[in-house]
Amino acid sequence: MKTREGYKNTKIGWVTDDWEEKSIGDLVSFSGGSQPPRKTFIFEPKEGYVRLIQIRDYKTDKYKTYVPSTSTKKFCTADDIMIGRYGPPIFQILRGIEGAYNVALIKCIPQEHIMKKYLWYYLNQRKLFSFIENLSQRSSGQTGVDMEMLKNYPFPLPPLLEQQKIADILSTVDCLQDRCGLKFDDKN
Repeated sequence: MKTREGYKNTKIGWVTDDWEEKSIGDLVSFSGGSQPPRKTFIFEPKEGYVRLIQIRDYKTDKYKTYVPSTSTKKFCTADDIMIGRYGPPIFQILRGIEGAYNVALIKCIPQEHIMKKYLWYYLNQRKLFSFIENLSQRSSGQTGVDMEMLKNYPFPLPPLLEQQKIADILSTVDCLQDRCGLKFDDKN
């Protein structure tokens, strides 16, 4: 295949020369949650307690749970990217709640040369979801994210300025979809 000046062929296809060939594991570390004892759970906010975030909390506030803040060392901010470890559906990419997080969630900790907003969109791509989903169906027991395969998944890394531009464009598309009530299926 003929090469174009300023481009290179990578595992994921053609990219500009200034993009780096990385894997997710090169750019992101992961921290699994913790599970404080159930007997410490309360269901109303109280001083000295922190919200214990579970996967379901990203869909509803009906089941808010709080634990003593001293019972866990695993915390996230509303801006942190979280992965739903188990399913169905597996590999939910989540954000928007602050608190402690349980064992069904994994916190993504990006290195400084990758923007969270860009990482958010990269992790949300349908191709990656299908890859993880297919791997989980081949494993025995409860379906879950194969962390080694996730870490080895190719991640073409553009320069920071380009990451920002890409994330801004995708954010604008999201806003337009929300405003217009559009939902794209897997074929679009």
